[in-house]
Amino acid sequence: MAAEGFDLLPLSAMHAVRAGAYGPEHRDPFDRMLGAQAVVEGLTLLSKDRWLKELGAGTMWE
Repeated sequence: MAAEGFDLLPLSAMHAVRAGAYGPEHRDPFDRMLGAQAVVEGLTLLSKDRWLKELGAGTMWE
């Protein structure tokens, strides 16, 4: 990943707390954590997932 110019984003306690605060409407733990990381870090996700957008995560893909 580093060779391609990407950085890894380690999971933090703040990400876990945010993911745990989401309601039961989406039970996929990976999506919950991905959405939490995007919201906490102010990142934009390349996704069509409406649920991620509803969390407040920035998404780019129409």
